[in-house]
Amino acid sequence: MSTSPGILDYSQQVGLPFYAYTAERMVNIVRTWAEHTWPITLSEAFALRDQCGWTPAPDDGRFFTTPVSNGEEDGVVRRETKNRDLISGIDVQLTTRAPVDLEPQVSAVTQSIYTGYRDALSRIYGPPKEYSTKNGPFSNWVLPNNASVRLPSLGTFIKINVNSPLETERKVVAAYY
Repeated sequence: MSTSPGILDYSQQVGLPFYAYTAERMVNIVRTWAEHTWPITLSEAFALRDQCGWTPAPDDGRFFTTPVSNGEEDGVVRRETKNRDLISGIDVQLTTRAPVDLEPQVSAVTQSIYTGYRDALSRIYGPPKEYSTKNGPFSNWVLPNNASVRLPSLGTFIKINVNSPLETERKVVAAYY
């Protein structure tokens, strides 16, 4: 089932090209971003993006493709609204994104991958706050540095959101009100 180091191939099970990071590689990616010293400048974010093996879009390096994307831009470095030289976090897919109409044949695989990812992050960051939406389950961790990690399973793919401490605080305040 393995294609290259850190990537698993689920294409045969799903019936189309479908790849996912191993849990170990996913943890390395999350730790690279979440445990980095914040704030992170845009130039530091580009260096971290490159360290993760992601390919910047030719027109805007904040957008990128990953080895699991099948060539689609599947990640973004989010900029702070007040200081455009800093980032508020990243969003990146951890698996290939299958077409929505294939959700019935993909969801069992994505759910299994999600569970492995959640368990791997829980071993490092402790139990998450867990939620469920119409799109699927997600887990959320707030780290000691106040950065946060959100892991949603969206039926046909899994992604990760890493938020800066400032963005985490904004989300907590917004949820309160």
